[in-house]
Amino acid sequence: MTRNEAREIMMQILYEMEASGELNQETADRLAEERLAGNHIQRGKLILGGIVADLEDIDGKINSCSRRWKTSRMAKVDLAILRLAIGEMRYAEDITDAVAINEAIDLGKKYSTADSYKFIHGVLGAVAKEHV
Repeated sequence: MTRNEAREIMMQILYEMEASGELNQETADRLAEERLAGNHIQRGKLILGGIVADLEDIDGKINSCSRRWKTSRMAKVDLAILRLAIGEMRYAEDITDAVAINEAIDLGKKYSTADSYKFIHGVLGAVAKEHV
């Protein structure tokens, strides 16, 4: 499993947890163990666990940096991508903000609408300037 594959799975986990209303540590750990492999399991638990623990703060950052949309109105795929990127910025010491943003843009192009990547880029650029 590559890091990109693990990132996609983590985004899907965040999406699934949001859709099911089960944004908690136990669910994050269980899904990371079930779906990730090798060293990506621990990395996934660290990032997903940090996102879940700091969800209110992370969503607050997204809300303050999004001009038009609040998290309650965002496409759930875009929200999962944004949360994951901020999680990587905060909790993955081996990834720069620029890499996290670029990877999020790629996920947006692959999984969301044609223009979502622009929205994702704008929000994450503003978040990075505020030093997540």
